[in-house]
Amino acid sequence: MSQQIKQLPYNPSIQGLRAVAILLVLAAHTGVPFLYGGFIGVDVFFVISGYLITGLLITEIEKEGGLSLSRFYARRLKRLMPALMLMLIVSAAAIFALTPVTEHPAQASAAASAAAWVSNFYFIFAEQNYFESTSLANAFLHTWSLGVEEQFYLLWPLMVMLVCSLASKYRLPLLLAITLLSLVLCMWLAHSNPVQAFYLMPARIWQFGLGAITWLLARRLVSPSSVATTIQLVIGLAAILVSAVLIGENTRYPDWISLIPTLATSLCLLAVSPGSQCMAATPLARGPLKYIGDISYSLYLWHWPVLVIGQHLLTEKTLYTQAALVLTALLLAHLSYRLVENPIRQYQNARISPKWQIVASLVVIVLINVQLMNWHSTASDRIVAETSPELIAARTDKPGIYRLGCDDWYKSADLKACHAGSRGAPKVAAVWGDSIGLQWLPAIKQALHLDSGEWRLEVITKSGCPIVDQPIFYRRIGRIYSECSEWKKTAAAYLNKLEPDLLLIGSAGTYDLTEEQWTEGTTRIVEEQITSAKRIAIIAPTYALGFNGVTCLMEHGGVARVQASSKDTCSSPADDKRRSSAIKGLQRAVDSLLNTALVDLNDAVCPGQRCNAISGDLIVFRDNQHLTASFALSLADNMRDALGVP
Repeated sequence: MSQQIKQLPYNPSIQGLRAVAILLVLAAHTGVPFLYGGFIGVDVFFVISGYLITGLLITEIEKEGGLSLSRFYARRLKRLMPALMLMLIVSAAAIFALTPVTEHPAQASAAASAAAWVSNFYFIFAEQNYFESTSLANAFLHTWSLGVEEQFYLLWPLMVMLVCSLASKYRLPLLLAITLLSLVLCMWLAHSNPVQAFYLMPARIWQFGLGAITWLLARRLVSPSSVATTIQLVIGLAAILVSAVLIGENTRYPDWISLIPTLATSLCLLAVSPGSQCMAATPLARGPLKYIGDISYSLYLWHWPVLVIGQHLLTEKTLYTQAALVLTALLLAHLSYRLVENPIRQYQNARISPKWQIVASLVVIVLINVQLMNWHSTASDRIVAETSPELIAARTDKPGIYRLGCDDWYKSADLKACHAGSRGAPKVAAVWGDSIGLQWLPAIKQALHLDSGEWRLEVITKSGCPIVDQPIFYRRIGRIYSECSEWKKTAAAYLNKLEPDLLLIGSAGTYDLTEEQWTEGTTRIVEEQITSAKRIAIIAPTYALGFNGVTCLMEHGGVARVQASSKDTCSSPADDKRRSSAIKGLQRAVDSLLNTALVDLNDAVCPGQRCNAISGDLIVFRDNQHLTASFALSLADNMRDALGVP
């Protein structure tokens, strides 16, 4: 194959469009106000990839009469793999040297999946939220999009060969059909399984497909005037920026709104396509934007590990620390591009056939995977060896009720009540809440003296579902938690039939609700839905640590060493604004309701407005927010006094 068709003509404006994409991603990941939706830069990259790869493939088929799959795959590996492997190796070394060993197994597994281009599948099943803060995220989370792209590259040449085997009049309709089929799948998954809609290549291929359609259209359309193409480009860029502003924390994504940045990118590509009078005359094609576009792949690779590892090391997140981390990522991207990515991409060695290049690449991938999995195994063994039995037990020290299958989480809206105490007891108590409300179950059972036979207890729980009459956008599943709303209605009907003597309601205070919503939603729940409970106690949301308590104790040598160290070790202030707002809202609701009281045990959990991982000899938190069952049980007397139970 001739050298001329190994790549499309260099288009500086497309490089500028890449710069817009990576800058949006950087803005979102560094927390720039009003640009939470900057992650749509990845969508822009997908459309550009579909445009360029389709053009390359069709050009080769038309000029050579066919397509060499081995040459195509070898070129993709040569283009993408060296910089990726460099980032993985350096980042893994930095994590190994600079972060606690407790972080290593998850990081090693994610790095291994990234090296094999399957990290999008890994993060579907890992308990890792793409929209999590950098201080809690995996350093290789961003590689999900590389997995999607590489899987697209594996499949798309076959699609293009099929398209090109047809008469030219059928090519565009077939690509359009493939694109629409993927779009339908994406929209269906967006409502049934948003995590898969976000991470799976078949649900994203419509964005690549639109890029392919754009390339075909660009060949056929007569180039308009420079004024028209400039207006077209401005409209496209404005739509991309507006969508980044409009998309917020509670926006389901991808959903129909993802059409805006995707179509806008297509519009921009049409404006700067070869033959367009706007191709090299735009601000995108010159200066810093062009250069940032040139290094955009390396910058995308490096920015996220730098932010994640940096947030682990820096004591606080400020404008200056974020700027320093971004500059570090830019420096690493510059060096990676100049010393690795660009030289290897331009290097030609005709003596090594494409097939052997692919084999060599696979060998490197296997070797790196072996080393990463060895790291995972060694770190896991070390954690077990260095962790005391009490810390291992603390991670799973939660109410035994969960073993009975009461909590169906977001899997369904079915009500699965559990029971404790004597069925023939004269008094009935019910606990209704999410996982934070149910953490108090050991204290409640002890406070009610269930063994005496006076009370029986009904337990109704759904994790992530606050007992407040408000729709909840659940970021873990990326959509409105409809199962929660349905389940609450079913639970209310069940409780009204039960007619409990005492109803305890408990929820976390971290939901995205205002103080007014807590007040109004709680009032509606009690006044309109729970009409038969004789007495209601609402348990105030618990303040929590700013980190995983058990992990912190592990990192500082265990309970005994932390007890002997500074009082601030594994400690954080109880000053969470969202929880404070929730408590105020609940108090206002309680003040307006009959036979309803607020039970606030935060002074016992976080004395002196400070939360600690340990209290005396007890481990307080089993993670960053849930109390251990042992510590909750220790507050049974506090709970009894608050409930007024004799």
